[in-house]
Amino acid sequence: MSIMVRMGTSDDISSLVEVECSDVEEWYHYSSEGRGEQASYDELSSLERYMHGGPWMDSTALKKYWKTIERLGIIPLVAEIEGKVVGHLDVIFSDELPLGDFLYLDVLMVHNSYRRRGVARTLIREAERLARNKNVGFMLVQPEEYEGPSGLTYKSCGFEKAFDTYLLETPIVHREIPSGVQLISTPQFQESPIKTHAMICGWSNISMKTWYYGVNPDLDFLNFLSCSQLALSALTSRSTYFIHLQQDLFDKSKGTLVLWESTPSKQRELQDIFTAAKASASWLGIETLITKTIQRYVPILERVGFEVKSKGEPYLIKNTSH
Repeated sequence: MSIMVRMGTSDDISSLVEVECSDVEEWYHYSSEGRGEQASYDELSSLERYMHGGPWMDSTALKKYWKTIERLGIIPLVAEIEGKVVGHLDVIFSDELPLGDFLYLDVLMVHNSYRRRGVARTLIREAERLARNKNVGFMLVQPEEYEGPSGLTYKSCGFEKAFDTYLLETPIVHREIPSGVQLISTPQFQESPIKTHAMICGWSNISMKTWYYGVNPDLDFLNFLSCSQLALSALTSRSTYFIHLQQDLFDKSKGTLVLWESTPSKQRELQDIFTAAKASASWLGIETLITKTIQRYVPILERVGFEVKSKGEPYLIKNTSH
């Protein structure tokens, strides 16, 4: 039984939703208070379905997300068996600090009834073909579980560990903006700074996609969960930094931080920038600030008061230059 891979289109939306939903055994109502009572799929709103795995869980949400796919240049690869969509892989070409030029494997899913038939491997091989055609030196991915099925799939395709991730926390103590830092709101039309600024914390996704959602938040989703966020530019006499803060979806006393610093690094300014970020977090009612980073930036975060709480899933890499 042959597997065909092609470029997905918006005509595939209902089929992609079917693929994603095949992995959900139970559906629940959701509100700003968290998960509620069990329900059928038809009883849920679009945003409640979204809570079970993102926009791929609902046709209305995926139609909206398709505009983001087009804007970011995401390539939605679709796998078919005998004309039926049985899996998909979203890939993104990016060129950003500190990684350089690469292909990121973003979302991979195979229909529950079509697993162990080589669908995922076929999609990954097509991504590798695209990378080589564009002379991109490597592919990068962060599997859902390094030791689980997703990690094993990528490792079987030749991926190796690139770097570990770490989850860190810090309490909000100082609530004043340092005198040498000016904060202004970052407009939605602000050009992405990913070639001039390194994302030193916030590594839940690549810099390109994280930036987009920082300045273009899904307001329907945030309002549904009564969740606040801020996208700020922090200006000093010498540099500009960018800050994104968001409350936790259900525990509003906690929040996440993403911070981009100009390069080369200016260590003396960073203390003030992080102090400004913490003060800004307090405006949202955040008492504990959480972030995710990679090994090279852990010492920077520890110097400004963050403490490593646990390891996250590592990023994997595969060289495509040969």
